Amino acid sequence: MTAPRLPRALTGLAGALSLLAGALLLVLAVLTVADVAGRSLFDRSIVGTVDISTMLLVGVAFLGLAAAQVDGRHVDVDLVEARLPQGARVVLAIVRCVLLVGLGAVLVWGLTDQLMSAYDRGETTNDILRLPTWPAKLALVVSYVLFFVTAIWSTVNDVRVLRRGEDLAPSWADQAADESLLVTPAGSTGAAAGGTTDTATAGTTDTAPGGTTDTEGGAR
Repeated sequence: MTAPRLPRALTGLAGALSLLAGALLLVLAVLTVADVAGRSLFDRSIVGTVDISTMLLVGVAFLGLAAAQVDGRHVDVDLVEARLPQGARVVLAIVRCVLLVGLGAVLVWGLTDQLMSAYDRGETTNDILRLPTWPAKLALVVSYVLFFVTAIWSTVNDVRVLRRGEDLAPSWADQAADESLLVTPAGSTGAAAGGTTDTATAGTTDTAPGGTTDTEGGAR
């Protein structure tokens, strides 16, 4: 039986936020290069670079959380759990799910409170542009909500798989490790076992007095 999958809408939204994070990273890189080039060549920097970079970094750092969870790219150490019997693994998966629900509720509640406070007070950055901070905090809330929903859904799927007596799908790190073992390193072409091939060619040209030319060559 195939392992349960995450809803397509959930994975699609996570992928869209990941693409947005990549686009913001590109904008951040272009802005940084332009600012450095302006200071080096024209002795003038771009106004508000610090403010803009700070806001962009929030999106770059957190918008890809859910996509990493969907792809199984978060750090996952199962050294002990993988050696436990099936029943113990089911219990651990349930405990993990409960902890995710509790931690997610606390974090999302706290971040939402910060978001509403920043919006109501008109909180801004401290640099020249005085940009409002609520968009960055909104990105945090959305990122963590989607991450915890994805993580909890994935853990519930793990519980269902383990209760059927099946093994969990290998993580991304395990798959990468297995693929690396299949890669044959490039080696030099040498002599085959049981036989050698050795070819040498030598030649000398001697010119005798009177214009006589004598050429010797040998091969083994």
